[in-house]
Amino acid sequence: MLRIYDLLLENVSRSPNGLCAVHGDQRMTFTEVRDEVDVIARALLAHGVVHGDRVATLSPPGMEFWLTYLAATSIGAIWHGINPVYRDREFAYLLNDATPRLVFCVSPFESRHYDSELQATKNEVDHFVTFGDAQGTAVAASEFLSFADNVSETALQEARARVEPDDTAVIVYTSGTTGQPKGAMLSHGTITSSARANAAWMGNDRLRNTVCAAPTNHVGALNNVCMNVFAAGGYIVFYHKVDVQALGKIREAERPTYLVTSPTGFMMTMNTPGFDPGLLDHTRLIVCGGATTPLGILEVWSDVGCPISSVYGQTETCGIITYTDLNAPLSDVAETIGKPLPGCEMRVAREDGSVCKPDETGEIQFRGPYVMSGYFNRPDATAGAFTDDGYLRTGDVGFLRDDGNLVFVGRIKEMFKSGGYNVYPLEIEQSIAEHEAVLLAAVLPVPDELYQEVGHAFVMPRPGTCVTEDELCDFLKARIANYKVPKTFTISDELALLPNGKVDKVTLADQLKQRGEA
Repeated sequence: MLRIYDLLLENVSRSPNGLCAVHGDQRMTFTEVRDEVDVIARALLAHGVVHGDRVATLSPPGMEFWLTYLAATSIGAIWHGINPVYRDREFAYLLNDATPRLVFCVSPFESRHYDSELQATKNEVDHFVTFGDAQGTAVAASEFLSFADNVSETALQEARARVEPDDTAVIVYTSGTTGQPKGAMLSHGTITSSARANAAWMGNDRLRNTVCAAPTNHVGALNNVCMNVFAAGGYIVFYHKVDVQALGKIREAERPTYLVTSPTGFMMTMNTPGFDPGLLDHTRLIVCGGATTPLGILEVWSDVGCPISSVYGQTETCGIITYTDLNAPLSDVAETIGKPLPGCEMRVAREDGSVCKPDETGEIQFRGPYVMSGYFNRPDATAGAFTDDGYLRTGDVGFLRDDGNLVFVGRIKEMFKSGGYNVYPLEIEQSIAEHEAVLLAAVLPVPDELYQEVGHAFVMPRPGTCVTEDELCDFLKARIANYKVPKTFTISDELALLPNGKVDKVTLADQLKQRGEA
């Protein structure tokens, strides 16, 4: 197994003048990135950062994120990201949980002075470093970097020599859909092994370049986008937010070959004025995760003319850990999440730990080099996340088909019982999304005197369309069993979303409570 910095050295050796990262007008080669990473790494050492210390970065997708991540991990520090959309309470939680020694931030950004906000939380951070206008006790990045001259090349290499592939490189916090986020610890070897395994099935030619506009504190941006392309020797184009018009111009200029999206992303892009799959003719691979995608949507996107793969992964699996074959029929891409990465053991297990038969529903579990080491400072949660024989409990339910492809059914924690039947919201949500007037749907359980629990559906129509509760009920009765059809609906032009683009079911559940329905 390799360390993250080893991938950078491999790219420098193979393609010293090859493009590594693009951010606005700034275009950096692998050699230039290595040189800048070395300066930041020496400055970190000069500020007392040592092996095992945490280093955080609050930044939109951009060079500040990429360089500080590579630099911190290269000397054995443990990096974690902070999302700029967070608020004081969330900042305080992360800083007090991870206890970083040093925090980088881009400030001001979109009218917020982040170094001031971070310093205002109760924390024990030794150093704040600002890319921008430093306030309070923070120092400007230029001043911070000037300390690099105090650390010799020998000291830098000695620090790097102490880093082992099994060392934790990154803490990625879960999205917190069921409580306070937990920090999944991902080692150097886990991250590099995952990136190399994914680059192998995707193909280096398909990973020539990509655009990263997603929050960098999530495993999707960090690993599924950036590290996979990095392992393939491609380059990443950073943009600070999801802006369809701006990203369209970037697409025209850079012609990215690799697109990572979700069913939500597919549907929202389809509803963008002027959407034309032909404009993506430069794309050589589309991977779609987060949930399975209806066949009708995939048929539209197949006009792009490149392979589409349905993938599955979690923060705890370092991102993508299963995928459908590049030559798989669209029906398989719509109905399954494929097979595990080579070198990974997967099983579908019953509650007693025994292995399910084909087509029998159980918990999806993984063991192997792509799985997290555990949760930071949470030994009990770590113990509960693994079986006695070392398999990660994903908390997701699925079954294996006879052809070896895995079918995703839903989350164990989201399942509810209606009249004695097990109901998985995902199946209902996918069925609702098949309606031509529906853009997004989310289903939650609500109490019922007769059936104990029934479904309540939140539905967001496509722009310019409308749909009624009666229409949806009739539509669903022709597709799913009657006990699965939601008994009540909320139809709204907007649904609460998490920073990673998933529907925020915690907020939706709170809305039901406030209305006295939960």
